[in-house]
Amino acid sequence: MEECSDDEPPASRQSCNSNLVEIVNDRREILLSPDEQKGEMAVCNPALYEGHFIYRVREKSNNKYGEISVVKKDGEVILSPEHEWEKDGIEDARISKNPENEECHIIYTAYSENKQSGGTKVALATTTNFKKMHKHGIIGPQIRLEEGIGLAGKKNSYYGSIFEKELRERRKEDPRSNPYIMDKDATIVYPPHGKPILLHRIGDSIQATPFNSIKELQTQEFWRNAFGRLEKETILYPGENWASEKVGLGGTPINIDGRMIGHVHGVTRKNTGNLTEYTYNSTFAEFDPDTYKITSILRDPLLTPNPKFVFIEESKNEIIKKFINFATAMDVTSNIISSYSGVGDCAVEVRTTNKNHQLAELKKSHNLIQNWDRLTLN
Repeated sequence: MEECSDDEPPASRQSCNSNLVEIVNDRREILLSPDEQKGEMAVCNPALYEGHFIYRVREKSNNKYGEISVVKKDGEVILSPEHEWEKDGIEDARISKNPENEECHIIYTAYSENKQSGGTKVALATTTNFKKMHKHGIIGPQIRLEEGIGLAGKKNSYYGSIFEKELRERRKEDPRSNPYIMDKDATIVYPPHGKPILLHRIGDSIQATPFNSIKELQTQEFWRNAFGRLEKETILYPGENWASEKVGLGGTPINIDGRMIGHVHGVTRKNTGNLTEYTYNSTFAEFDPDTYKITSILRDPLLTPNPKFVFIEESKNEIIKKFINFATAMDVTSNIISSYSGVGDCAVEVRTTNKNHQLAELKKSHNLIQNWDRLTLN
């Protein structure tokens, strides 16, 4: 069973001594905590759009994992599991708006524990009032590891090697195993010119996948073709010492002074005996408004874990600790950017930073994407 506790992040993963961090640490406080009287174990990973604030809630369940996730707004459930492919959780919802019909997209990670037919997949719901929801189903790939290896360029390609390694590990437990490839951390963006784009994470990196329609995203022919372009459509690979394990998108990027700014997070892993520690840091990135490729990224992780909230999972042979700052929403008031993060998968934290300082930093040469220290697979 997972729990939250007080603990200190691994010292090697902290960025507290950074001068840049000290400059922009204007305010940091817990905005939302779980309501135990309502059966909430934890709240985390919010989304924000035009004053609509939604967030993930972890609740106890009698499934194997011991919990499910739902999405709430103003304390009330607006999305909960209804179908087999999401039966164990609706997680990490992001909001964007379709400019053609003013509908809001709620893009979320659908989770099912079923090892063969489940996993994590990207799904879509739409709404005009955040009261009545229409679920459209899965919009991400439903491709199994074995097929994915070939589609991505076989086992010597970047993604093929990732899929081959995961399949090999899965088959140590079950020689017949061939699960679906995981997809998550997704949102939809609408550039002023060109096709809409699905931002998402397959493997350990972030991709920007253009598409024509939601119906097209729901065809596996589209995704089989897209898997051949995974490397071409990748906008951020793991890199830097705080993002060596994987990277992912925060919430939907927003327009700040004519520039598209969003959050990305990086993960590191440290193994000590039977203890595995993961540290999630978040930072700011700038996106090209037409392609949504990342043009610059603050290489100092400004949004760091709160040591009061640690996610702990214990089993007979292993202890896992996660020190998490998972920034998934932001807004701007005057000269202040407010970032909203899930901390420790336990609570929602808000942290303010100086807008002009961040925008200036993103223009500096050392933060340009070509200077990102990309990790190369062995």
